[in-house]
Amino acid sequence: MNKGTRIVSIMVALLLPFALVSCKKADTPGSGQKQMSPEKAQEHVQEQLNRSMEASKKIAAAKVNGEAISMFSLLREMNMIGSQYLKTGQERTPELDAKVRSDALNILIFQELAVQEAKKRGMKVTPELIDNTIKKIKAEAKTEDAYQKHLANQGLTEKELRKSIEEGNLFELIAAQEIDAKIKVSDQELKKRYAREKAGMKKDAAHGKMTFEQAKPMLEQKIRDEAAEKRMREWEKELKKTAQIEIIEQKPKTGQ
Repeated sequence: MNKGTRIVSIMVALLLPFALVSCKKADTPGSGQKQMSPEKAQEHVQEQLNRSMEASKKIAAAKVNGEAISMFSLLREMNMIGSQYLKTGQERTPELDAKVRSDALNILIFQELAVQEAKKRGMKVTPELIDNTIKKIKAEAKTEDAYQKHLANQGLTEKELRKSIEEGNLFELIAAQEIDAKIKVSDQELKKRYAREKAGMKKDAAHGKMTFEQAKPMLEQKIRDEAAEKRMREWEKELKKTAQIEIIEQKPKTGQ
C-alpha cells in the first residue's frame, strides 16, 4: 500500500463517526503490552488523527479547473454527511462508504465551482466579516485555550479557518443570485397548491382545516424549498458544462 492510500485508510477510520469505536479498540494495547490510561489512550488517538489530518491536506482527491480538493476536505465532508446514510443498527459496507465518498466529493466540486464563479464575478468578502465570524466562534468557545482546541479538533489553523469562512460566504453570495433571486412564487401557484393539499392541513383538532391565508406562509416556504433544490441541480449542471474536473483515485501499488 502506498503512503497516500495508507493515510486515506487511517483518516477514514479515524474521521467517520461510525468508525470511531472500532478504531479506538484497534489502538488499545494488547495483553502483552503496557496498558495506557484512558487519558493517554485518547491522546494517542488524537496524535494519530492530527498527523493523518496534516498529511491528508497534501493529497488531492480531485482537481477542479486546476484547483485541488484535498483528501482532508473530502474526509471532513464525509464525516459531516455520513450520519445521514447510516441507520440505527446498520453496519458499514464498502458500497455505503463509496456512496458517502461519491456524494461528498460531488458536494465539494459543486461548492468549488460556485466559489470560482463568484470570484470571476468580482464578489468579495470583507476582512471585517471574517473577523466578526471568528469573534463569534471565540465567544462561543469562551476561552482562548478552548478556541485553540476547537481548531485542533477541526484540523484547522486560523488561516485555514479564515479561508473556509471566506469561501462559505462567497458561496452564499453567488447562491443568492443564482438560486434565491430566480425563485418567484405567485398567488396563483399558492392557491393551486392549497387546493391540492388543503384536505390534510389542520390548524388543530378544535378549529379544523387551515384557511388559505393561514396556510400561505407554510406553502410558500415549501414551494421555495422545492424550487431551490431544482434550481441548484440545474445550476450545478451549468457550472460543470465547461469545467475541467479530474477525480483522483487513491489505489495501492501492486506488491505493496
